[in-house]
Amino acid sequence: MGVSSSLYASISGLSTMGNAMSVLGDNVSNVNTIAFKSSRATFQDVLSQSVATAAGAAQVGRGVTMTTIDGIFAQGSFESTSTATDLAIGGQGFFMLRAAGSAEADMYTRAGEFRFDKEGFLVNPTGNFVQGWTLDTTSGERQGTIGDINIGKTTPPVATTSIQVIANVDSRKNNEATELRLYDAWNGTNPSLPVPVSPIDANAYEYTTAIKVYDSVGASHDLTVYFDRTTKDNQWEYLVTCEPSEDQRVLSTGRDAAGALDGTNDEASIYTPDSAYNFLNHKGAGALQYGVIDFSTSGAISNISAWNVPPDGAVDPAQDTNRLFLGNTEQYYMFEANFTGAATNQQVALNLGARYSGQATEVQQILVTDGAAYSSAGQSTPITKETLWNTVYDSAGTLVTAPANVTFGGYNHVGAVVAPTVYALTAGGKVQDLLDAMDTAFGCTCTIDAAGKIKMTDDTGGPSGMAVTRFDFSAGVNPFGDTSLIANTFNVATSKRQAVSPARAVTSSGGTTPITSSTPLTSVWDTKGVPSALVVGDVITFTGTRGDSTPVVAAFTAGTSFGSPLTAPNNPPTMQDLLSFLEEQFDAEASVDAAGRLVLTDRRADDVAAAGYQSVLTITDVSTPASGTRPFSVLATDDFTSVLSDTTNEDGSRVGGTESINFSTEALSTTQYANSSTTIFQDQNGFAAGFLQSVSVDTGGVITGNYSNGQVLERAQVALASFNNLAGLRKEGGNVFRETTASGAPITGPPETNGLGSISPNSLEQSNVDLGAEFVKLITTQRGFQANSKIITTTDEMLADLINIKR
Repeated sequence: MGVSSSLYASISGLSTMGNAMSVLGDNVSNVNTIAFKSSRATFQDVLSQSVATAAGAAQVGRGVTMTTIDGIFAQGSFESTSTATDLAIGGQGFFMLRAAGSAEADMYTRAGEFRFDKEGFLVNPTGNFVQGWTLDTTSGERQGTIGDINIGKTTPPVATTSIQVIANVDSRKNNEATELRLYDAWNGTNPSLPVPVSPIDANAYEYTTAIKVYDSVGASHDLTVYFDRTTKDNQWEYLVTCEPSEDQRVLSTGRDAAGALDGTNDEASIYTPDSAYNFLNHKGAGALQYGVIDFSTSGAISNISAWNVPPDGAVDPAQDTNRLFLGNTEQYYMFEANFTGAATNQQVALNLGARYSGQATEVQQILVTDGAAYSSAGQSTPITKETLWNTVYDSAGTLVTAPANVTFGGYNHVGAVVAPTVYALTAGGKVQDLLDAMDTAFGCTCTIDAAGKIKMTDDTGGPSGMAVTRFDFSAGVNPFGDTSLIANTFNVATSKRQAVSPARAVTSSGGTTPITSSTPLTSVWDTKGVPSALVVGDVITFTGTRGDSTPVVAAFTAGTSFGSPLTAPNNPPTMQDLLSFLEEQFDAEASVDAAGRLVLTDRRADDVAAAGYQSVLTITDVSTPASGTRPFSVLATDDFTSVLSDTTNEDGSRVGGTESINFSTEALSTTQYANSSTTIFQDQNGFAAGFLQSVSVDTGGVITGNYSNGQVLERAQVALASFNNLAGLRKEGGNVFRETTASGAPITGPPETNGLGSISPNSLEQSNVDLGAEFVKLITTQRGFQANSKIITTTDEMLADLINIKR
């Protein structure tokens, strides 16, 4: 009957209220548990059968039952801590954990109380491994898949690959009256003297600054950069140096050897027995890079040119021998360094605050006469273009004879022959008249420079074949050069003696296109009256002398002979076979110039004062092969023209070519202002070995290590996971959840991606239990329990009354 049914309904109420009280007790007991997520008990009624009433059928309930106990995943408030690895998640997501004995990361938590264990792994208090990615310390990119986080207690040394030196050089300094280049002033052998002295005199430069760099084993070395004025306005030169005794740069071992920035060949054979820079023997030891900085009138960098310094210290700025070039994607000039004796040199980029635009600039070739002319016998007044020929004197004070003829000839920009042209000097004629005639013949612009020399500037930029092979006066003296070396009147200054063929070769019979190093030997034609070409099997004998006086008689067989480092002839044989052969025989650089002439350049610079070396490189005879062709000589016994070395290198001449001289300044840049020379900023990217001192974590979960060597490296990133149904997760205790079929598979990713929250370092998420709400529920649950108890006692009294009816 209905009375007894109420007992069962109230009993269900007592049971559910008791369970609800258990949920409340669990919530309240975990009010201070890190990242605890509270639970909520919900109820539903229980229906029994239908009963008849006066109004019709009705339903009678049988009490209450518990529907679910839901987890409440609301965000808890954050508690600040002093530990960098205390992490809290702001938003969705769970930290991923892997138990020590598990192969999978199958545990998830919001409690970010993490520490590094004795092996350097990031773990929670129970020893479970926190999951994330290892980061590349250079690029910051994530590597591999999610795994245990270990940032390491040490970091290996990092060799310096880039230095930044930002300075101001004082614009108030006067231009130098007489140029002394820094590479000439530097002598790396000075520290090896019985009484060691500085490699460079203090009077040779205006300003110097030093920066510390690191080699591959983490040892530090000082690089010193010297700055000095030149004779030109708004131009400074610089020299990057190290301690000469520390310079162990490996020398190139062949034409195709990697790592040679200066473009020279077979350096190791030049300086035998040294295969690396040796401060006991090499003037250039310790000089890592030479350069020239051009400033605009506003004091900003407009252009930078740079050269590698060879062991003999002879840079030759007018030549391309040691010049450095930048590729389209390169921004700064690089130099080589080697402090450890490694097999390969360390490459270091030098940033002076100006970046290469990536667009090369074609520069014009300039030829300057060796001698100068004067308008008086006392050499006090150099001539100008308006000077009359009857007042022109040579350097010895001898008057130029007029009337007379000047004969000049050679090659123009494209290597085409400029036939010998006779210009008649008249007593009343001007120097400008000769210049105009040469302009027309060579396609150039001729001027008289401030020193009284003829300066020929090619009208077309880029690699040039312009050369003057004849410039002589029919009577009297040649005020612009030595009449015994008429072909040496116009040259590009060089510190290394050259031998130049008197004739050139072309690529076809009667053609005008000069040969190159890649021209097939059977396409090498001479330019004599009846043209002929080399044939395979032709034997040409070169007779001459090496720079060190060693006699040479070398027979080259076309298609058979070739020099090292070639190991087999080209197919088909090319001029490169002959060039390599001559390099090996004469211990000199062999090349073909833009006019098609054969040029040998000694590998050692003249240095009579220091080393007692003065080159005597010559070729005195080139035999005629059986085919009768004479590609590099006019007569069967023609001598090659000797171009004497010029150690001053300051005549203003320059080879034409494509150079990297288009630079744009950066926000922080070297300047030339009217302030004292000073270093504004220095930086480099090398480090010694270091030990972990502290860590920090950012909002993206990236763990950064701060090391004793000053490195700050991003080493790892914490991974987060989320689920489609958070209520489906199963509590495992210890603030850990596991996935179930109801929760679905985890969705993983870095913080702040895929809807995942961000990381708050130095923080812990508190329990989301609201004590006020819990106490209200406690009261309502208690009253519900009391009410159900009252129903039972009341029903009991009703049953007692019912039994008493019988009495």
